Amino acid sequence: MFRSIGRTVTRHPLAVVIAWALIAVVAMSAILQGWGKGGLFDRLSTGDVATPHTESSLVADLTGPSADEGERISIVVRGVDMSANPAALASAVAAARPQLEGVDGVASVTDAFSVADPRSPEAKAMLSARGDGFAEVVTLAPGLSDTDVDAATQRVTDAAGGPYLEALRAAAPEAAVDAVSAELIGDSIGEVVRNDLASGESVSLPIALVLLVFVFGGLLAIITGMGALWGMTFALEVHSFILNVISLIGLSLSIDYGLLVVSRYREEVAIAIAAREYEDGDYIGMPTGEDMRSLVRDCVTRTVATAGRTVSFSALTIACSIAGLLVMRSPMLRTIAGGAVAVALLAVACAITLVPAIITLLGGHLVRPSLLSRVPGARRALAAVGDASADHGFFSRLSHRVVAHPWLVILAIVAILAAMAAPIGSMRMRTNVAEYIPQGSSVRTAYDTLQADYPALATPTISVVARTDAEGAAPLVNGIAQMDDVSSARASALEGHDDMVLIRVLMDVEDPVGPRVTDAVEQIRATPVGYERWVGGTAARQIDFIDSMAERAPWAIAIVVVAVFVLLLGMTGSLVVPLKALIINTFSLIASLGATSWLFEHGYLGLPQTPGMQTFIVACLVAFGFGLAMDYEVFLLARICEYWEAGHDNDDAVARGLQRSGRIITSAAAIIIAVFLGFVSGDMISIKEIGVGLAIMVAADATLVRLLLVPATMTVLGRWNWWAPAPVRRVYERLRQRA
Repeated sequence: MFRSIGRTVTRHPLAVVIAWALIAVVAMSAILQGWGKGGLFDRLSTGDVATPHTESSLVADLTGPSADEGERISIVVRGVDMSANPAALASAVAAARPQLEGVDGVASVTDAFSVADPRSPEAKAMLSARGDGFAEVVTLAPGLSDTDVDAATQRVTDAAGGPYLEALRAAAPEAAVDAVSAELIGDSIGEVVRNDLASGESVSLPIALVLLVFVFGGLLAIITGMGALWGMTFALEVHSFILNVISLIGLSLSIDYGLLVVSRYREEVAIAIAAREYEDGDYIGMPTGEDMRSLVRDCVTRTVATAGRTVSFSALTIACSIAGLLVMRSPMLRTIAGGAVAVALLAVACAITLVPAIITLLGGHLVRPSLLSRVPGARRALAAVGDASADHGFFSRLSHRVVAHPWLVILAIVAILAAMAAPIGSMRMRTNVAEYIPQGSSVRTAYDTLQADYPALATPTISVVARTDAEGAAPLVNGIAQMDDVSSARASALEGHDDMVLIRVLMDVEDPVGPRVTDAVEQIRATPVGYERWVGGTAARQIDFIDSMAERAPWAIAIVVVAVFVLLLGMTGSLVVPLKALIINTFSLIASLGATSWLFEHGYLGLPQTPGMQTFIVACLVAFGFGLAMDYEVFLLARICEYWEAGHDNDDAVARGLQRSGRIITSAAAIIIAVFLGFVSGDMISIKEIGVGLAIMVAADATLVRLLLVPATMTVLGRWNWWAPAPVRRVYERLRQRA
């Protein structure tokens, strides 16, 4: 099959390139314009995505705006001395209010000076507890589309910071205005995502562009994958974080696959030229003209037949590893998995079609020595570690040293990985989207001010919906009020639900998703009552998210285990190799997670200090990290298996396979680490965590595991590496002949 693909590509290389270019143009059109349906950035979600069919998601649905209610925007006014001249301030507010009421799309504007009784609880709720400001609650007209809400929100914020503030300063010269709403929070987070994407790629792409051929394929994979995400937004809620994840995975896999394909091509060319250097004792030399074009086509075909098979197995393994997230209940994790699987498959499609097509069009140019070899001293270094066209070199010598002392290597590497894994026991997972609101932004200022000075308008630490009346809920409210750290617990009728009450719980804590709050949620949920009640809020969403992951984890693990066994069995014909790969990669993954959590917990290496790892980032690190580890496992095993099946003994096959693949693994890992660390330059904590986490995973896997631990374990196992029952071996042989 792969040989047929190679022949087709070499016969029509220009058509292949044009086809991919057209696909990219269509995808870019969808991403930027959306053909009247909104571009990708316009259709992304940035809010706190709840886990369906949980208590917290039900509370969010019940307490959210109904269909006949408009979105609300809170205008927070600071720097006003409320006791200096109340009459003059009231007049100024009355004169300024029409600047908001007259905005197109606004249904009503409410403040403490417009209610019937200025001393009522409703009025006091909109006055700062510090006496230094007040709030305006702007309600948009119901039934507005998302586009109209976005436009109306922008008009309100412009009016608040312009004509409204100017009129207000007649009585309060030091007044300042900030605005916050769900729409504004989403926009501010989305802006950070876009900036981080741009800054991350501005750092990583120049590094990767030295590998122009397959980075070009990577860019097409990313663009096409984002086009697929645009289509997914019509069926699912796609979170903005996915864009950064797509860039990371797309670039890393494209670099891996491109390096392998180009390197294997150069190896095939070197073998072909060496075979024809002498004919009948006469030196022939380098082919030219049609001979060179024929040689290139033959070598590209063989490259797709060999390296194409390897990268396809790798991509399928990675896709299955990431697909484990599809069984999770969280829409965010499912859409991340869908986008990442799409990009993985697109990356391999580029690697076995677009990259060979470009190589064919370039002809013999990729055969020429690298410009780097002309740098003084570089030729010797390249000869030491850069030659993948010989069976003996730096990596084969390394392998022979490992083969000589396998148990010593195993014990040393296991000790290092165990030390890295030690912090995993104290790792905490958290989910709080409010942490992503940019520090120092107007939206952040408004949000923090509401949380600190306006208890009635603040987002409750815990929200409880009870199917009862205020009198029936009184015992529960009193019990909650007496709990540790609870500053207030108030019940009120739930709008739109005559048979329910909403209990707003505020806690005097710095971390709204920390242990004290999660303990309070669990305590409230465990409190026996004689009616239905549901507990929600940010901490409750975090608990439900983690519980849902734990509930579906066995299914995700089963998918990964079965996929790895089937795919590695299909590649090597062994049952031992997949089992060993699962054990080693899992150990390496845990070690890398432990090291990542330790770095962020203590704020080492200039990283921001955080109280815990974002929950969905941990899930992504597990899926992507395991997939990338299997990527290098496939690269190494494919070459070792080639030599084993060619008749070499186990130790010699390991040495030769490591020599042929070691440079590819280490080179790809070095570039990928640079790509991942490029995204650390952004502002969003979640992207820093996934960038650092994947960089650590790749570094540990490409050095400690792939170059040392795997050769050592394969030496100890010897011929048992290739054991499989006879029926399994027969099936493998038939499949291998068809491939």
